[in-house]
Amino acid sequence: MMTTKAAFWFAVGVVALAYMIATTDAECDKTKMRRYDGDLIAEGSGETMKVYLIYHGCARYVNPLTYSNLFNERCEKYTRNADLLEAISEKCRCRPLTDGAALIRGPNINLGVFLLTDGGKVFIPGSATFKAYCFNYAKIKIVPVFILTKINTHAALRLATSI
Repeated sequence: MMTTKAAFWFAVGVVALAYMIATTDAECDKTKMRRYDGDLIAEGSGETMKVYLIYHGCARYVNPLTYSNLFNERCEKYTRNADLLEAISEKCRCRPLTDGAALIRGPNINLGVFLLTDGGKVFIPGSATFKAYCFNYAKIKIVPVFILTKINTHAALRLATSI
């Protein structure tokens, strides 16, 4: 049976080990991954193909329904780049985009266009960013202003950054 002092030092050791594991070089460097923001990556082919959107430096799986809600069918940024897939380690694969994520705006376009995902809205700052992410203008849903203003706001999308 452990003494109180031994239990304390055991807990300290577990916390230190967890910290070392969490800060290893194997972690995803999301700052470097931002250079791919907006890229759609295809992994596999046919029935087993998975598509990922690089968003805030993180690869997020996009299920087929969500894909059809957001993107142009043919997109120049759609790639099967094996090197990029390899670079996206498991640690750079974040939770998937929300099932049924959508593009929304208020009745007045001056309010902006948003990606509705993860229980909130993500501002898409301008047509250059909208096009860079291969979003489809025809897929934007118009929602009443009173609803739009009640939805939590997440960090805005950005254009890919170079390192």
